[in-house]
Amino acid sequence: MRKGGVRSTVEAANTLVFELRRGAITNNGATPWWVSATVGTSTVPQTFKFMMDTGTTNTWVTAKSCSTSECTQHDSFDETASSTFVWQDQSLTPIDFSGWGNMDVNLGNDVWVLSDKNAIDQDVTVDFWLSQSYSGARFGELIQDGFIACGPYGDNSRSNLIFDALWYSGALASPWMSYWVDYTIDGAAVDSGEMIFGGSNADKYDPDTVISLDIVPGIWTHMGDKYDPDTVISLDIVPGIWTHMGDSIVVDGAEIFTSPALLIDTGASEIKGEQAEIDKLIAAVTLDGQLPLSPDNPDHYAYPDLVFNLGKTSDGSTGQLVFPPRAYFNYIEAGTDQGKWQIAMTVLEDLGENSLIFGRNLLDRLYSEWEYDTSGTSVAGKTIRLAQRV
Repeated sequence: MRKGGVRSTVEAANTLVFELRRGAITNNGATPWWVSATVGTSTVPQTFKFMMDTGTTNTWVTAKSCSTSECTQHDSFDETASSTFVWQDQSLTPIDFSGWGNMDVNLGNDVWVLSDKNAIDQDVTVDFWLSQSYSGARFGELIQDGFIACGPYGDNSRSNLIFDALWYSGALASPWMSYWVDYTIDGAAVDSGEMIFGGSNADKYDPDTVISLDIVPGIWTHMGDKYDPDTVISLDIVPGIWTHMGDSIVVDGAEIFTSPALLIDTGASEIKGEQAEIDKLIAAVTLDGQLPLSPDNPDHYAYPDLVFNLGKTSDGSTGQLVFPPRAYFNYIEAGTDQGKWQIAMTVLEDLGENSLIFGRNLLDRLYSEWEYDTSGTSVAGKTIRLAQRV
């Protein structure tokens, strides 16, 4: 993170500043934040709400022809109304959203217009998925009509990573994107934020608090304190999510996880992991079940802080992030469990042992900058820098 690297997001050339807006927080595990973008060339612009999701490499929008009840609750793209739309592959392809279920998609190509909050519209022509079917309560409660993939790899899906297309077209000044929100829990009307492509906002973070996280691709092998071939554990790192190998997670002075794989995801509103990992974390923060999972207010109980030891500070020491209980609880504003506080920890299978998704409920308290490696023919995740917001 570069203090003064982009002195003002308003003045910076080749920098796109998207306004993040917030919908109601539901209990579906997805972020409530969204940006606006227009797809296609139509007499009447087709504009949708999109999740800016670092947890996927699949860019998609709900198709007009999608007829499930969950689809019809969202605005949808009519490819026949766009003069610039071209089918790339009309055969259906399933995409597995794990606990959310599957989505059936086919592949198109069209112009996307990204609306910068400083009245700079950027056109980019990309391949993207048209969702022809999805179902389930979680999709039904989804605020967004589709996802803009901000994952770590530009060649990891048949749909395009829009950042990748913008970078190699010369539209962006720097190979990094930034994320911050001004979020007050309990539904404050003043909530706002920014997602910046190609720059950063030096006025929004404290440079003395920066922690740098190296991103690890592929398969990482973790061994015990001593080398013993019987202790080797292979972790399949989810390729669509920015992944950092942390040092430890500590609760109430006890080390709960050693060398955890932290999958950092702006699209998630919970900490997610396999059953064993979530059970271990919940047991720690509830003092082995003495404290409730759904309190009237977490401030009324002695929940411990959640401490992440990860990355490196400017002097080379291990970084530390301390999150109070409100950071790992969600106040549900709509849908199932409306009006309740819920612990923001949930099971998501197939992440692998010792792996946890680090969601927006923690990121919303920080300023984050995501740097891509642009040395190849497509971008790849390189570094995430986290700092305290100001």
